[in-house]
Amino acid sequence: MSRPETDETAVIRDYWTAARALYKRGDFPDYGSPDWCALDLEDPRKMAGLVAFAQMWLKYGDEIAADLNRQLAYHEPAWNYPTLAERDQAHHDMLARARRSTGKEAA
Repeated sequence: MSRPETDETAVIRDYWTAARALYKRGDFPDYGSPDWCALDLEDPRKMAGLVAFAQMWLKYGDEIAADLNRQLAYHEPAWNYPTLAERDQAHHDMLARARRSTGKEAA
């Protein structure tokens, strides 16, 4: 004896059917993008984007994780980097030390 279909079952089936069709057509924003985040949870394009990302994660999971880690890693602000003049001076000092240690510096 089969159970009668409930409205909830029909809603889920229709949602998944729509999401699958959108996924197959490529009609959805990228997962995590501002457009994807702006979609209502009930919008099947949200599920289609999630499925596409899951497929990418399955295929490229390690690469995606490494890329996310690189993007989230702390990057020292540019103003903390040495200036060109400071780098030139450090290079000059290194060459002078190398010349002194090999005895090639002119007297």
